[in-house]
Amino acid sequence: MIAVLASRLDPESRSVVDAWAPAGAALLSAEDLVSPGWTFSVGDPFSGTAVVDGRRISAADISAVLTRRPSVLPEELGRIHPADRAYVAAETNAFLVAWLSALPCTVVNRPTTTSLCGPAWDKLHWQSAAARIGVPWSNADDTSDAHEVVVCGERCVFAHDAREAAMATALSRAAGTELLGVRFQRGKISGVTVAPSLADGDVRACLLDHLLGRS
Repeated sequence: MIAVLASRLDPESRSVVDAWAPAGAALLSAEDLVSPGWTFSVGDPFSGTAVVDGRRISAADISAVLTRRPSVLPEELGRIHPADRAYVAAETNAFLVAWLSALPCTVVNRPTTTSLCGPAWDKLHWQSAAARIGVPWSNADDTSDAHEVVVCGERCVFAHDAREAAMATALSRAAGTELLGVRFQRGKISGVTVAPSLADGDVRACLLDHLLGRS
């Protein structure tokens, strides 16, 4: 099973789950996270259980996880008493950081202490990371001629040439991510996101290959 950790209100994530249904994809929602049936052992995470799409399953049945949210919000926890939602959301996010970090399967992207889907870096932090690896950055205000390259593991989608692909991949490695959207403008990077759009079929196919270990 590929567990897609996302909100039920996220139409793009629901669309991805539907498209990947033949590969065993299922939505792991906030409702699942506060449902009974979860067990977790730090030393042996695959010995535990999880709730995915309303069903209790063995954690060992999860072959990969795609995370499409930075956190679980208190407002999403409708089953929890309103006075307790902020506390439960904080505990749920802490649990997810531990669980996603411990899973031995592919997790895209691995969580950090500040985000479930990879580093929650601001523009300055991304600029610094690019500078450390010798990748040029553009501060141009006009982005009309910009385009986004999507890194999926070792592959890139939408790169105009090998140089762009190499720059985007190098930045993804420096950030410790396996999925990264890198905006290019006139041969320089001008923006980065750990949650690029998955609307394009080529991006979905590339990412699915990576999650299934085919890339």
